[in-house]
Amino acid sequence: MNGNSLIPLVVTDKLAETKAFYTDTLGFSVSIDMDDYLQIRCGGEGGPELAFFRTGPLLGVGQAQAFGGRGLVISIPTPDADAMHAAISERGVKPLSAPSDKPWRWRSFSVADPSGVVLDFFHVLAQSAALDATG
Repeated sequence: MNGNSLIPLVVTDKLAETKAFYTDTLGFSVSIDMDDYLQIRCGGEGGPELAFFRTGPLLGVGQAQAFGGRGLVISIPTPDADAMHAAISERGVKPLSAPSDKPWRWRSFSVADPSGVVLDFFHVLAQSAALDATG
């Protein structure tokens, strides 16, 4: 783990389901796995990480409430958003959207994890394709 990384921490009452979703369905790896804390990584060493904490007392914060499933989107780079969409769909996950080109030069689609965190899988478009997406 890189001590200078930004690692979002989501409080959830669905830690076991979350671990299965990220590892079995998405193919992420586990960085840290404890009774009340899970940290997963996308890609190899140094890849982006996301952490989850079981609902309950959170050190230094008090009682942690579960994420309400609204207002959080995490963008995750992937080599090919269309291929990722197909792979996730084959594993039984119903994406929230189909892959589409965005004006900010991304092709992306989204899914929700068991806690309601929206994951936006994207790849960067070539400059000419990005210009076509705005028109």
